[in-house]
Amino acid sequence: MFPIEHQFKHISNIDFLEMMTLWVLVTLAACLVTSWPSHLKQRQANSCSVDYFAGIAPAGVRIERVQHVTTGFFVETGNIGYPTFPTGLPELCAVIINNVTANYRFGMFLPDDWNSRFLTHGSYSFLGGINWLEMGVGVKYGAVTLSTDTGHSSGQGDITWADTTQKQVNWAYQALQGSIALGKTLAEAYYDRRIAYSYYTGCSTGGRQGLKHIQIDPDAFDGALIGAPAWDTQHLMPWLSRLALWNLPESASYSITDAALFSRLHEEVLKQCDALDGVKDNIISSPSACREEFDISKVRCDVSSNKTSCWSKAQTETALKMYADYVTSNGELVYKGSEYGSETEWGTYLLPANARDDTQNVRRNFDGQYERYFMNYGTQWQTMSYNDSVVKDAEAYDGSIVHASADQFDLGAFREKGKIIMYGGLADNVVPVQHTTYYYNRTIEAMGNVDDFFRYFQIPGMKHCWGTPDNVKAPWMIGSTGQSVQRPPYASAWSVPLGFDDSKHDALLALMDWVERGREVDQIIASEFNFTDASKQNMVLYRQRPLCMYPKTAKWNGKGDQNAAASWSCS
Repeated sequence: MFPIEHQFKHISNIDFLEMMTLWVLVTLAACLVTSWPSHLKQRQANSCSVDYFAGIAPAGVRIERVQHVTTGFFVETGNIGYPTFPTGLPELCAVIINNVTANYRFGMFLPDDWNSRFLTHGSYSFLGGINWLEMGVGVKYGAVTLSTDTGHSSGQGDITWADTTQKQVNWAYQALQGSIALGKTLAEAYYDRRIAYSYYTGCSTGGRQGLKHIQIDPDAFDGALIGAPAWDTQHLMPWLSRLALWNLPESASYSITDAALFSRLHEEVLKQCDALDGVKDNIISSPSACREEFDISKVRCDVSSNKTSCWSKAQTETALKMYADYVTSNGELVYKGSEYGSETEWGTYLLPANARDDTQNVRRNFDGQYERYFMNYGTQWQTMSYNDSVVKDAEAYDGSIVHASADQFDLGAFREKGKIIMYGGLADNVVPVQHTTYYYNRTIEAMGNVDDFFRYFQIPGMKHCWGTPDNVKAPWMIGSTGQSVQRPPYASAWSVPLGFDDSKHDALLALMDWVERGREVDQIIASEFNFTDASKQNMVLYRQRPLCMYPKTAKWNGKGDQNAAASWSCS
């Protein structure tokens, strides 16, 4: 290399002056770029106040609270629907808005360092409250995050709040619709720039909300991550009541009342069906093959001597009803049946939520609340009164008044703008995965091939939204709604832990890559972990496997480590 003065000696005086001028301009530009974020942050900090948001909010809207969060922690007291709050937050502006006119509230996290993305988070079940925990996950992706209380305050298993049409419609769609519209306006005013990309993520009721909003307003999102959607409200809730009726009265010989029975059945399903997918790994990846081959008589034995693990013939007949589709006496499909491999979740609807409080048994309480309150049957209506006419009443009420069901299958208007990644766990019995698959198949019937904008992934061994049975240990973590906070560092978690926070392992990042860079999502690598201490604060990677775009499935290469994703391919 020549010394620098030697390199300059052949440059003319004019060239040299031009170069020096260029250096000065570059230096000034660098200074401006470096100083701009601090000025922007200062302006935002000044705007993070009740007075600022009250000044830009429309009539009928009250600003309840505004806080500039610099400690990494935010709490809203009295939130019984979502009582766990995020930690490890970046510096941000937290806002609570009350639409007094329409009777719903929503919250927003507006990060000081914003990447121009807007991320809406869905709700769970019939819970009423702002989902701050999930918003805390989303804001770590650099996005403004939003969640609505859906117009009421309630805890788990409670639908008694649904005593007015307005409350019902707010839960169904209206609170989310209004929150998103105003939330976007407030965010763009706060930052003084436009939202570049709008995303949605939700599971269960949140999945239903996402699909419903796409159907109502196809321009709302550029991408939606839809998990285990409870999309078919008008049929899901009657199915729950029918499920209860198959097990009532609880003293009947056919009633399934012991959690140990579900465990025994699940063990037998694993024993008979694990290897049907070609690999013995404690994961049922082909429940359809199990449906054809499973012999339920193997769990029968002498009930009089062993009531905790022996099934009676009458009880196995009840189980077969649960596996089968619920079809009315005139042959109409109501809801798809439970999947083989989902037995560990059967207790969600058939056993008390609190073992010491039998009034919370779903057969006595939750299953009938929808009919009592949403359908106006009255508080005295009992599940034992259920018959197939309830289905027609549910269809009529939801179809003409509440409009909760997201049952539009032609998504043509959204196809021109957005992308959908939908997923469901094959061990899910809270929203049986067969009905998720049913929605996807009906969409194909309505639209033909949808690979250009809509991709569906089944997750073998995953329960509802997250997790896997202890005796299965299937890879399930893909960084989607509710998942990150199930593992360390829990309330401060985001994405997929242990360094797998990339678009190969994180479904939300994969969706963003598809939307923003055109990178199609053919597979997502799911992960499972093992805790290394009793406190469950530390863990190591245990297993990874690709999830394949349906109807493809993961196939082992026959020689590699079965717990390594590289040993599997989609076909």
